[in-house]
Amino acid sequence: MRAPRSVTILVAAGAATAALAGCHSNPPAAAASSAPATVSATVSTTAPTQPSASGGSASAVATPTPSSPVATVTEKAAGCATAAGYGLPDSSITVCPDAGPVGSVVHVTIKGCAPGAPAAGLNFLGPNSWLGTNGGGGANVPYSPRTGSVATATFTIPATYTGGNENGPYPTLAVKPGTGYAFITNPAGSCNIPFTVTAP
Repeated sequence: MRAPRSVTILVAAGAATAALAGCHSNPPAAAASSAPATVSATVSTTAPTQPSASGGSASAVATPTPSSPVATVTEKAAGCATAAGYGLPDSSITVCPDAGPVGSVVHVTIKGCAPGAPAAGLNFLGPNSWLGTNGGGGANVPYSPRTGSVATATFTIPATYTGGNENGPYPTLAVKPGTGYAFITNPAGSCNIPFTVTAP
């Protein structure tokens, strides 16, 4: 007499379970390796599209703009970093050190980042701010002299910065540990260099 189908299925399942009991699965490759993984990240600095006065849309001047790509650090020594400017011969920006906590003092040197001047302006931008329409502008960085080709600034990394906002007032945002911060010259970010905040 044939066993009912349900009994046959249970018997087969039990046999499969017994067969598998003697097998040992290999641990995942990630668990077997004790070497730490290396993670790389790319920070996007493209600003959102802004409504224009004519009712259409226009892209905000971002940090940096499409015509002024993120600076490639060309020199790094003793905790300082230097990057060549974009589109202007012999232009550069140097930050020393290139990382530090909130409240730390940094020295920034700008050279030829605007035609006939060191720069038209210098800003410390956070991850949620940019130069241009509704960008908030981060924090202004005073520098001197305002004439000639080279200028310097002594700047204390602030606890807050002014963020961008498409509609309404600009928010005051906390400076938090991490990347996404930069010193950038105005106009249009001809010179820019990243800065890492190491602690609040």
